Amino acid sequence: MNGNNIFDLIVQGYNGMTRSEIKVADYVLKHRPELPHIMIRDLADACGVSEATITRFCRTVDCLSFNDFKMRAAQVLSADGGSGPASGYDIYGDVQAEDSIEQKCQKLYHVGTQALQQTFEMLDYEQISKVVDCLCDAENVYCFGQGNSSIIAMDAWGRFATITSKFHWISDFHMQAVTAATLGANDVILYFSFSGAIRELSELGQLMQKTQAKLILVTRFPKSPGAKYADLLLICGADEAPNQQGSVAVKMGQLFIIDVLFHEYCARDFKKAQENRERTLNATAPMLL
Repeated sequence: MNGNNIFDLIVQGYNGMTRSEIKVADYVLKHRPELPHIMIRDLADACGVSEATITRFCRTVDCLSFNDFKMRAAQVLSADGGSGPASGYDIYGDVQAEDSIEQKCQKLYHVGTQALQQTFEMLDYEQISKVVDCLCDAENVYCFGQGNSSIIAMDAWGRFATITSKFHWISDFHMQAVTAATLGANDVILYFSFSGAIRELSELGQLMQKTQAKLILVTRFPKSPGAKYADLLLICGADEAPNQQGSVAVKMGQLFIIDVLFHEYCARDFKKAQENRERTLNATAPMLL
């Protein structure tokens, strides 16, 4: 057996595991394609064990952490290229090096449309209405994210900046923390995090608990650690493994949500939105060659 194959290590150590760890092993071996995307809390619920048991299981199979376990699972699954018992996941949406340009385009088109379809199916229209209510009532809306998600947050700010000046974007985490600590009761943070499981989100959430400001979180995982700090949640589609960060498919799902929020926001005061839209267009028109 290949010592680097995480699934081989699970099989090798199976008989020496505790009863709780065996529950995890059984689930993991039967649901391999899910592993790169699953959150520790969701895996624990699916196996009927505690999160601490999941952590112990990861160490039993020589992984440093749950994220390390997911990374190694993703590596095996992507290397299989869709064959064998670990099939079902590929780092580039099943795009192979030997594919023609046409084949690559077709496969990536499928991945993109699938991401939009998944996001569409997960939309909660009542929740969207509540989020837009919150944005409309806010005095300031701060668009935050880390890494690739910060770029999405900038896109959100850029979209809304064409119709209102109350949206802001801050990329530096230290300044995000300063802002979160001084928020007013009518301020809102619109936060983008695919995993919902990053330290910065939790730290901002803790800071915001001392204020009356609201946190809106756009994430793939409603049971993620950061979700407990959110007043409102919006779920985006498309799956992304730890070794696939920044995938275009994930961004497409998030941008779709931004567009939905933008158009509903405009609809609440269409005349004012149109007037501001005209002003911003007139401001940039002279810049065209």
